[in-house]
Amino acid sequence: MIKKHGCGPCKMYEPTIKEIAKINDLEFRTVQAEDMPEDIRPKYFPYFYLRQGNEVLEGWAGTNERKLNSVLKRHIPNYNKSN
Repeated sequence: MIKKHGCGPCKMYEPTIKEIAKINDLEFRTVQAEDMPEDIRPKYFPYFYLRQGNEVLEGWAGTNERKLNSVLKRHIPNYNKSN
């Protein structure tokens, strides 16, 4: 999850993402946008990358749970969403 200081949606959505990652045995990391070079920072926050090894499977922005569920269902066998 790439988040930005002062981003309300980032703060609100992070616990949900952490729970989903834990339930599905996924590694979860956060990166502060301010610590990234400006030329590779996303325009919208929070921003997510689903990776497998060094390969980016998919990237998306925002807090839409339908989008999150759709991405994870495509790439994770036996995907379980949070309660």
